[in-house]
Amino acid sequence: MPPSQRFAALLGIAFAISACAAAQTTHNAAIESVTSLAFDPSDGSLLKTGAAGLFRLGPGDSAWQAMTTPAASGLTGLVLNPDEPATLYISGPGVGVLKSTDAGQHWAGAGSGLPNGDITALALHSFRRATLYAWVKDTGIYRTEDGGAHWSRMPDQGPPDTRVHSLVHSTLPGSMNTGWLYAATPSGAFLSMDCF
Repeated sequence: MPPSQRFAALLGIAFAISACAAAQTTHNAAIESVTSLAFDPSDGSLLKTGAAGLFRLGPGDSAWQAMTTPAASGLTGLVLNPDEPATLYISGPGVGVLKSTDAGQHWAGAGSGLPNGDITALALHSFRRATLYAWVKDTGIYRTEDGGAHWSRMPDQGPPDTRVHSLVHSTLPGSMNTGWLYAATPSGAFLSMDCF
């Protein structure tokens, strides 16, 4: 990762920590049950999903602002494309995967090929921005390589603990340039080499 991208990522993490701390003291209800966080490099804002829906916190804001989505509650996943920050994806049980290309103003379904709408985790590939991963409850890992237009089941059966609540894709050294897909579960973290 080039130094400028590393600095931007660290800056985003620092902002996320300070924003969460500020939001915790100023608006406790909006920070409860956070399921996903995303940093928007275009304006320096932080987005979060959770039981109460989708929210945005700008650099100068003192409280989270609710964003309108077709699913007002129960969101479990949030992905922001850092190369095109206006492109957002959200997911959740009964919601499937929804996509916005205008920073959340309008949403459309992006789950063709998923067996059902019970998505408990969502992740973006670390450098292939049209590739996303979704964990479908009681079913396994699905992948799209066209920004959500078509999904297919991955050969990897996933972790032994199927209660996946978070996915992260990373290009750590030793991954044969394809990447590692991590899954977080109540019993621990698991990884799979993404070379399917």
